[in-house]
Amino acid sequence: MKNSNNHEKLKKFQQRYDPITNAYRERTLTESVLQHWKEEQLKLVITHVKVNSPFYRTHLGYVEETKLTLDTLHKLPFTTKDDLREQMNQMLSGSLSDGLYYYETTGTTGVATPCPRDQKESYASNLQLQYAYEDMLKDVFPDNHKPVLGILGPTEIHSFSDTLGTIAMNIGICHAKIWPGSPVIGFDKCLSLMQELKLEIIATSPGQVMTLAKEAIKRGLDPKKDFHVKAFMLSGELCTPELAANLESLWGAKVYNSLYGSQEAFVIASSTPTGLLRPHLPNYIFEVVDPETGEYLGETGDGELVVTCLIDGLKPLIRYRTGDIVSIKTTANKSLFDRYTIDVVGRVRDSVELNGKYFTAAQIESSLIKNIRGCLGYQILLTQSNNEDSIIAKLEIPSLPSKDRKKLIMQTSHRISEQLGCPSTVMLVEDLSDYVNLGGWIKWKAARLIDTRFENDNIDTESSAEQLLERLNTV
Repeated sequence: MKNSNNHEKLKKFQQRYDPITNAYRERTLTESVLQHWKEEQLKLVITHVKVNSPFYRTHLGYVEETKLTLDTLHKLPFTTKDDLREQMNQMLSGSLSDGLYYYETTGTTGVATPCPRDQKESYASNLQLQYAYEDMLKDVFPDNHKPVLGILGPTEIHSFSDTLGTIAMNIGICHAKIWPGSPVIGFDKCLSLMQELKLEIIATSPGQVMTLAKEAIKRGLDPKKDFHVKAFMLSGELCTPELAANLESLWGAKVYNSLYGSQEAFVIASSTPTGLLRPHLPNYIFEVVDPETGEYLGETGDGELVVTCLIDGLKPLIRYRTGDIVSIKTTANKSLFDRYTIDVVGRVRDSVELNGKYFTAAQIESSLIKNIRGCLGYQILLTQSNNEDSIIAKLEIPSLPSKDRKKLIMQTSHRISEQLGCPSTVMLVEDLSDYVNLGGWIKWKAARLIDTRFENDNIDTESSAEQLLERLNTV
């Protein structure tokens, strides 16, 4: 009976949602229709969480949702990551039996929190990402060829594999879940299946792309010649254009930043064939706020991203502070499907101070990886001597001829010193630890950026946020 009720709820939701998202996809959705959808869904979601979520019953108990508008939403209190950690299942707007999947955050920024999803949340989130996969297929396989998708997800309680498996089924392509970190699979089996199944698309993290190349080379294989990969769909960690170019040099395949999102807020934006990220307008209300004060800055611009979920599911979040510094831009005279782009600059808490200036993870990575090709891994160590910060950078580039090594070291060291304002030492190493390339599946900062300067790696969040925004406007 429970399953039947959930199925009926999904059907009723689809009857309202599908006309909106179909028009969005077909580029016929008007601003007025989208605004009406947002207004109605906002009121519905607020009513839903006040009735069903113990946390929001208290947090938003005073709110008169019938009087709430898109223009007054920013007056409501935020939902924070601390709220998720402290409240755990009290955040849910229903019981676990109402859900379709149970997931957890990976715990990269604190204690892992429960992130179950119901059918409506999964349907809406997956469908928006499905559009990105459909466009990617047209871009890479214009002859309507049906490739086989390899899914190399992080853990069994992460949404990655389920989401992409559902999308593959919906668009009619075969998929294989071959996570090499599994003790049952491992790299031997993973690489063997990549060859035997002639996998042409691989969905995984940027670090794992380097690790796959490294493990293939160890076994005497050439990633470009001995495999059939045409495209990588990446998520799970930072991938700058500079790193993407390096990954393409290893495999001779196109690289897409397939999505931006989180376990707790689902897929917030997905890739376009041009490499930009498209925010999912039917699923969220987007706000940009000042990361220091929380002041509302508008729907576009530069600042910390805040999202409100428009799906009345098991865990909708209201004015959720993502902790991500973003730049949301709009282009006039384009359809709503193409009008907005979102660039994720970095996380305030993962910014790094070097000799009085703050830098994002993207800026640090770019300074090291720019113009680097054939790199199978990198690591950056932050050190200090006589009150001056400095960098030790390690690069693993086995294919680099010995005659070119000195030149690359000098050029890279000069670039880092110039862009980050601190002296640097660049080293070419033979074999970085596998842990380094796990990257975002564990924690970017712990794996790739090691701060040896202080025992406690604390960051002045307010100062770093202000300087990150300044740098965002000047880079």
